Amino acid sequence: MKRLLLPGLTLSRRIILFLILFGFALFTQVILLRYQSAHVLNPTQERTEAIQTISQFLDATGNCVTALADYRWDYGDPASLTATVQSYRSAASEQLLLIHAEPWTATEEYCLLLGAVETSYSFFSGRADAICGALSHGQSAYAAQLYYNRTASCGAYLMQYARELLEQAILDNHGAFSQLYATNDQLQLLQLMTTLLSVIATVLLVISLYHLLRSVMQLSRASRQISQGELDIPDVDDSRQDEIGHLAGTFNEMKRSMKQQMQLLQEKNEMERELYTKETEALALQNLIEAGKLQLLRSQIHPHFLFNTLNLITYTARQEKAEKTGALITSLSRFFRYSLGSNAASVPLEKEKQIVDDYYSLYHARFGDRIRLSWRIDPDVDLSETLIPSFLIQPLVENAIQHGIAPKEEGGCVEIRIDKADGLLLITVSDDGVGMSEEALARLQDHLQNGSLTGEHIGLYNVAARLRLSGRSEGLVIRSEVNSGTSATMRLPLMLAQKETEAEDE
Repeated sequence: MKRLLLPGLTLSRRIILFLILFGFALFTQVILLRYQSAHVLNPTQERTEAIQTISQFLDATGNCVTALADYRWDYGDPASLTATVQSYRSAASEQLLLIHAEPWTATEEYCLLLGAVETSYSFFSGRADAICGALSHGQSAYAAQLYYNRTASCGAYLMQYARELLEQAILDNHGAFSQLYATNDQLQLLQLMTTLLSVIATVLLVISLYHLLRSVMQLSRASRQISQGELDIPDVDDSRQDEIGHLAGTFNEMKRSMKQQMQLLQEKNEMERELYTKETEALALQNLIEAGKLQLLRSQIHPHFLFNTLNLITYTARQEKAEKTGALITSLSRFFRYSLGSNAASVPLEKEKQIVDDYYSLYHARFGDRIRLSWRIDPDVDLSETLIPSFLIQPLVENAIQHGIAPKEEGGCVEIRIDKADGLLLITVSDDGVGMSEEALARLQDHLQNGSLTGEHIGLYNVAARLRLSGRSEGLVIRSEVNSGTSATMRLPLMLAQKETEAEDE
């Protein structure tokens, strides 16, 4: 089989050669069909139509002559005869014009007969009109005299000339038909040869593609085994002296190289695993150091001194009957006490709500009704028993006031919505402030996702980082539109908070 497929050529060249052969056979087939249509089928059809036209003229003329011959001149219907004669004459006239329009070449005898037919038909047509005119005026005797004296003999000559013209057309076209049929037989033989050539080229092309596909399937099977980690498979057959053989040889070399690389990677992974363990230990130690630094910064202000001082100021304000000032100091005291606690602790949702209200009371005292706060809490959510990580809602409220409401001249409203759905606690903080553009929102989300700390949104970063580190939520989702406001949604597992409550009760 390889000898039949031209082993001296590469696989790609063989495929190209067979495609060229197939295209050449197809192109030749199209050319032969066009030549057959132009030089055989069309001339044959034209000559056949010419003979049919003469035959139709003969039929129409004969019907007209017969109608006149069969008419009863003493009691016949002149109107009916006139209509019949006019109908057959109209059909004969159309066919005679078509005989003039035929594009094929006629002999001298044909042209003479055609001239005789035209002359006879002209005389016959004129006399038929005269007969119809006489009948329309009630001159039946005169019409009969015109027919028997002049029209009958003219109609007989016309029929004789028309028959001779038909016979002459058939005789003239006999040789042309024979030549056209011989040409058609030759063209059919050439079409058969080109069809056979296209079939041979197609078979050879299919065989070449089969060999190519079989080799590709072998390489694909070996590649699949290598992708599954089986590097000890036998080498692919690379004995062929074409592109596939070279490809198989390169594939075998690549497989052996990959096997060596895998061994090196395994050794490298062992070293990296040991290095990662040491880096993890070092990172844990660094976190402990950072936590110590944070605790040191917090301890610089003694909490007891701060709270005792605030309590003293509150007591003094009440003694001086400054109830509003006392309420603000009480709110500030609770806020400081809450913020100085551990951010990792879980607190009741009721306590988180209280600290947000305290924070809002401080802002409300400063800005009045320009900043408003509202709560929408699902009745199924028990604020006293549901636990969440501490200090999650207040940073979102602060961000909404500072970046959403404060830049807005007429102020606005911050809404906190708490819902429960599918075992999750949904906390959404939204505002009707200035909002953010798509570019600004994309930059903010990138900062929060990549953990980059910025001064503008440090509260948001703190919340997002704690949610990621806790591993107990689906993160922080922020949506915003310019002049439409911003919303931040946290999803917390409600069941996990209930389990923590049970653990504390034990």
